[in-house]
Amino acid sequence: MQNKEVSEALIEQWKKKHGDVFYTSADGHKAYFRKPNRKELSYAMALQDDPLKMTEVMLKSCFLGGDTIFFDDTEYLLGCSALADALIQIKQVEVGKL
Repeated sequence: MQNKEVSEALIEQWKKKHGDVFYTSADGHKAYFRKPNRKELSYAMALQDDPLKMTEVMLKSCFLGGDTIFFDDTEYLLGCSALADALIQIKQVEVGKL
């Protein structure tokens, strides 16, 4: 388990590079993540039949820093399903026929 303190300056660098930065915390542990790119998202979505593996792949590929316990420990990983959903943001689009 990596336990790395993350400074505000580093978070600001991540925001400049990746846009939105997400975090999760529990029991004194904290980790930071970015949105997945299309290739990462495609691979994770191919694992839809195994939701636990899908969450693990998503978190590992989007991990920026902090504690790795969130994908190393099954109990924490199970708690991160909402985070995986937050990383995948879908825009509402209008569909019509002309």
